[in-house]
Amino acid sequence: MEIILKISTSKKLTILLFFISSTYSLIAQDINREDFYREDQFYFGSSYFIQTEQVPDFKQNGFSGNFQIGFIRDIPLNKTSNNALGIGLGFERNLFTSNIQPVEVNGEINYDIIISRFLESKNKISFSSIAIPIEFRWRNSSLDVYRFWRIYSGFKIKKNFSLYSNPSYGKELKIKDIQDWTSSIYLNAGYNTWNISLEYDLNPLIKNQKTLDGNILNVGFFRLGLIFYLL
Repeated sequence: MEIILKISTSKKLTILLFFISSTYSLIAQDINREDFYREDQFYFGSSYFIQTEQVPDFKQNGFSGNFQIGFIRDIPLNKTSNNALGIGLGFERNLFTSNIQPVEVNGEINYDIIISRFLESKNKISFSSIAIPIEFRWRNSSLDVYRFWRIYSGFKIKKNFSLYSNPSYGKELKIKDIQDWTSSIYLNAGYNTWNISLEYDLNPLIKNQKTLDGNILNVGFFRLGLIFYLL
């Protein structure tokens, strides 16, 4: 079943990229290339994580967030280039600190919720992701204006790699229960270099797992941070 799901996801992504490429080809035929410009950009940013689902006795403590970096290819949709489609590729490094305690028992990972003021802030879980952002871009820039307002809104498809748990006690654990593919919606808005970034996960991070108390471990985040664009 998992193999079928991976194949299905890959097919959907291939079809989506083909559709975007075909759409751009049709648009480009109607636009004089001398009349528009591109805002191809490198980006980097950092966000703070806020858990969105209620898990009994779960407590987020300390810093939880990420660092992201990548490149966006700009595809103008009109002659003034203030409307565009952005397709990118990026890397994200994520860390969240909470009272979730992964424990390895007989080769399997169990998840305990530690109710202790001393231990809960020392359970750190980290993972990395390759992100494919696809966004609609609005800005009031022009060929001669390099400082402008922007609103970029879209969604990300993410390929996630294994979780690593650095618990408050015991050895570091490599956890394979992470969802291989997840997605999120986001909104980036601001002026010039400084932009606010809002992002909401559409899928839980850990798949089909429960705590030792029998509660579903539905870990997902709302992300609030800053993102910077460099031409």
